[in-house]
Amino acid sequence: MMKYKGIYWAAFSPMIKKSIEKRYSPALAEKAIKNGKEAYKGLLSRADELGPGNPMAMNAYFAYVFAAAWLGTDKEITPAGMGEVMTDVLTSPLLKTFFGMTDINSAKGEKKWYRDMKKYEAWYEKNKNDYPVNWVVHFDESLHKDGSYYKFTRCPICEFCKREGIEELMPALCATDEVMFRLQHGVLHREHTLARNEGECDYWIVGDKKLNPR
Repeated sequence: MMKYKGIYWAAFSPMIKKSIEKRYSPALAEKAIKNGKEAYKGLLSRADELGPGNPMAMNAYFAYVFAAAWLGTDKEITPAGMGEVMTDVLTSPLLKTFFGMTDINSAKGEKKWYRDMKKYEAWYEKNKNDYPVNWVVHFDESLHKDGSYYKFTRCPICEFCKREGIEELMPALCATDEVMFRLQHGVLHREHTLARNEGECDYWIVGDKKLNPR
């Protein structure tokens, strides 16, 4: 069971409500938020604990807030439509400013995600026996000279959504990666996802000013 953290629901639900109001109706937005809060608590009560201090855990909380709001509508919004709601939230002024603080084109930003995933790898190696249901990350420094490259061969969000019978939402959740990196002046090159049962989620992230990345 994941620890309940209301801050994620409190932070994102008003933006979700605003998007659904704009794209659909105030009534559906109200339904999403009214029912979604309990759905969020329910999802967390059934999700695998990812471990204290896990630098990737926020990704799961983020995903389950959107899944809960979607369940709150009784799936009246299509998964693709919910993907548009997610994009609205990520490109809201607050988050656009937050993500924009990172510039993947800069010398400091170019390898940011490689460094972040190395930090996660170190955390996982230390805690994997206690929290085995987690992301499993791999690196291959020989593949690309530019940007950051890594891949996951296990994703607890994907596994949980399949277990909950809401795997149809996974492509929309995966697509938020592209939006997030774009806000950081980056481009995500991806060939495979676990959501499509392709054995891995690969990430090659380069600055959007890099014309011929290697």
